[in-house]
Amino acid sequence: MTVRLLDQARSFARFKKLRRQARSVAARFALTLATAPFAVLPLPWVQALGRALARVAWRSNRRYKRACKHLRMAYPDMPEHEVNEIARKCGVHICVTACELLHMLGRNLDTLLGYVDVEGWEHVEAARKEARPMILLTGHYGNWELLSSTINGRGVGVLGFARKMQDPWIEQVVLDMRRRFGSRTIMRGTPGATRLLVETLRKNGAIGVLHDQDTRGEGTWVPFFGRPAFTPIGPARLALRYDAIVVPAFIERRADGRHVARFYEALKLPDEPIAATAVMTRAIEEQIRRCPEQWVWFHRRWRRQPADPDAPPAIETPPRHRRH
Repeated sequence: MTVRLLDQARSFARFKKLRRQARSVAARFALTLATAPFAVLPLPWVQALGRALARVAWRSNRRYKRACKHLRMAYPDMPEHEVNEIARKCGVHICVTACELLHMLGRNLDTLLGYVDVEGWEHVEAARKEARPMILLTGHYGNWELLSSTINGRGVGVLGFARKMQDPWIEQVVLDMRRRFGSRTIMRGTPGATRLLVETLRKNGAIGVLHDQDTRGEGTWVPFFGRPAFTPIGPARLALRYDAIVVPAFIERRADGRHVARFYEALKLPDEPIAATAVMTRAIEEQIRRCPEQWVWFHRRWRRQPADPDAPPAIETPPRHRRH
């Protein structure tokens, strides 16, 4: 009986591996096939194709149901029809963003800058005048790749910090695109990543932080839409240790298809990392509340919960996934 169960487990593991490989091959083929036409099409056409893709693929996708579930958690008093509508618009936004990324692969930086209006850049300029490093705080909101290109196009070379993707080939395509638009990216866990990050801050450089997801590693529990959310503690520690100026930065897609990148006044951080993490997270939540459909609601932001909800928040590395 035990041998049979082991054989079944091995067979299931092989099946999962083959399924991942098949998905990877299909994704590479689709990306290669779609890049050329999306690169030459005008942006309004690209966005229209993204909306059409959402009508075909989103409602039947399991991420739609997950987005609805998370919206109910964040907005417990919201009527069901509003939950469904925001989840639907979230899917449209994600599909349009994916098509825009294919478009970006074949365009130059000057073209991309023409798609974006900028507000609040004076907060970045004020930060640059001080002899201190800068952390540009954002999340997976709007077309965040276009935000990075906009910042670099205005003369601020940003070093990004990201987790590895499942497919190394697609990861390399994205990294090459970022590099072409002036962004350097270091991947979590790669040799020398921490050293390069520290060197950038010591030289009063700028780093970009996507700070809105539950990731592995050391973190703490801070409120996010009224619920404890496990959040990396590293960005707050870096900001406090190197006296960095933290400037919130977000990009939104407007109804006419253009984008607006907004930069806000630097955050006043408490001197304690957990409290500072809460302030940074609150800035992201405020942006999401302004236009909720442009955030990734299908992400499992509350997939882990503290073992003792009444205990004071602490810095910890919890078990892998304690699902809500």
